Amino acid sequence: MHEEELRVLLKGLGVFRASDELRILAREKHMAGDTPGAILLLTQAIQEDSGNTRVAMDMVQIFIDTGQLDQAQGLFIKLPDKDKESEMGKSLIGQLTFADLAASTAGIEALTARLAEDASNHSARFDLAVCQVSDHDYDGAMEQLFTVLNQEPDFKEGAAREMIITITNMLAPNDHQLAADYRRRLANLMNG
Repeated sequence: MHEEELRVLLKGLGVFRASDELRILAREKHMAGDTPGAILLLTQAIQEDSGNTRVAMDMVQIFIDTGQLDQAQGLFIKLPDKDKESEMGKSLIGQLTFADLAASTAGIEALTARLAEDASNHSARFDLAVCQVSDHDYDGAMEQLFTVLNQEPDFKEGAAREMIITITNMLAPNDHQLAADYRRRLANLMNG
């Protein structure tokens, strides 16, 4: 069954809402770089169907992506608990947490400079990984964390391993394969 046929079937059953069509279009616009257009579509979706909390979660995601963390947190707090505890809700919590953590570091440029001076500076490497996660550079962050884990497994009582697990769990809802690859890599390292 093609996606279009599935949508028609779901609409007939009352499962697929008109606001979901706008969500899909908004996501496509946002991914293509037209974030203002995406926000307009999501605003329209909220006006037409204020009960679809997935629209609000999409708006939280756009706020996170555009660095508007106060707006993201303000909107996220208003979501019902069932949405906060959903897969998407947990992903948003993770992203908000990493954005907050990244804001309290020296920043990517300063941390990169520290590592250029001293490649064994695990604190700088760990903080850089936090910043990279906040910027959605998961591969870069994981490389930093696996380096720390290889060189100093007990750094901050296993903080690198814990963060690898946290990032993997955060990625799992949207990218199962990448999460599985990281889990395998961690298991091989711990068992090796």
